[in-house]
Amino acid sequence: MPSTGPRAEEEQMLHPEATAFLEQIARQKAHSIETLPLDVVRRAALVGSQPSPDAPSLAKIENLSIDRPDGTRLPIRIYVPLGTGPFASCLYFHGGGWVLNSIDTHDELVRRLAAESGCVFVNVDYRLAPEHKYPAAAEDAWTALNWVRENSSLIGCDPNRIAVAGDSAGGNLATVVCLMTRDRGGPPVSFQALIYPIVDCDFDRSSYHKNAEGYFLTRREMLWFWNHYVTSPDQMHEPFASPLRAASLRGLPPALILTAEYDPLCDEGEAYAESLRNAGIPVTLHRYEGMIHAFVRRTAQFEAARSAIREIGGHLKAALGLRTPSCEG
Repeated sequence: MPSTGPRAEEEQMLHPEATAFLEQIARQKAHSIETLPLDVVRRAALVGSQPSPDAPSLAKIENLSIDRPDGTRLPIRIYVPLGTGPFASCLYFHGGGWVLNSIDTHDELVRRLAAESGCVFVNVDYRLAPEHKYPAAAEDAWTALNWVRENSSLIGCDPNRIAVAGDSAGGNLATVVCLMTRDRGGPPVSFQALIYPIVDCDFDRSSYHKNAEGYFLTRREMLWFWNHYVTSPDQMHEPFASPLRAASLRGLPPALILTAEYDPLCDEGEAYAESLRNAGIPVTLHRYEGMIHAFVRRTAQFEAARSAIREIGGHLKAALGLRTPSCEG
């Protein structure tokens, strides 16, 4: 919900589909999210996430709730692809700055990923800020990972083939849960697929300034998200909030990292890829030129979204021992 359209001097560099999308948003005269009541923003996010009519067929979709350590319940949605198990599994964490969205807003994207990869996907409805501050969302991710490992037979999965994935704040949670399971001796994760992930709290990177306004996600909005998520600025620097600041990334699973050229988060995602490589972790990095933040779940507006879903599916198949990737970055 950006406040302006694309910057005129660089508009020609955007992909035409991104230009058309931003112009449509500008015609709606949408207000920037940090100027609106939170409940209004959340309702708008849900209304704007209606599924397209060509969502793929799956064998089963099931809603469950699982126990948190404190006895409260964590909702999840399980997507079982066509075919015969046992399947590999992939936990999915939705984007939205830890503040917005749900398993419903990302339902179509996860359906497509399950169908494309042939994995059982577990879509996690983690707690949102500011009602539940850091590290509530990360601990929910940890709870879900352990549940999948312990209940693999219930969902028809191989307990030794678990991946994680997520977009934006969900990409943050995906890689944070990899740090958690390494540091806590938890279930092994075979692969992480990160879609324009939040991995640092440095708002002065070049892409934060180059793409500060006019490309859907703004620098001001990212500050708003972070301020909702953490209780104090010091928490932003903790590795389970900003995984790029971890003392070491050794021992993490191989990764696919997708970034978008016109996204404030572009530089930190690519810096994370470099840091993983420096730690000896195999990484495929693919920058989608001309694209903006949040393009991957908008398959009706962006052909690149469908390409990205095929790319993620192919890498999951390769990493989990099914076949070679369908697209290389």
